[in-house]
Amino acid sequence: MTHDRSEDANGPLQEQLRAAVAGDTGGGRIVRAANHFSGRFAATIAALLAAYLLVVVYVYPLEELWLDIAATTLLSGCLVGASLWHGRRRTASSRGWARRYSIGFALSAGLFGVGVALAQVIDSRAWWIWLPYAALTATPLIIVSFMRATR
Repeated sequence: MTHDRSEDANGPLQEQLRAAVAGDTGGGRIVRAANHFSGRFAATIAALLAAYLLVVVYVYPLEELWLDIAATTLLSGCLVGASLWHGRRRTASSRGWARRYSIGFALSAGLFGVGVALAQVIDSRAWWIWLPYAALTATPLIIVSFMRATR
């Protein structure tokens, strides 16, 4: 008994094989698409981390349990959903992507942790402190989202 695979199921694989046979032109197109897709993912994660920091600073001090649970659930769900969506939709990664993303995420997560600690020490919830700091938290991943493949 033979199993015929549908052409649709092998679409991304066939596209990659055609690009490899075609040479640099097709490969370049796949790398550009991978950069664009992965860049959007990194920017999404950056925005979600910055938003989560603002939740920690402005929502958690209200000490409303239902609001804390709702905000945490929503943002955690968005982080997990974005990661799953990226993992399932990604057909290729540009060279060095995992390393660049890991470094950017580690830096953003570190800034997030420092921000959470500062929120406990600094009693001020002034927007002019926390909005720029949230943007600073997102910056490493935003930089990663604009970086291109290394050769």
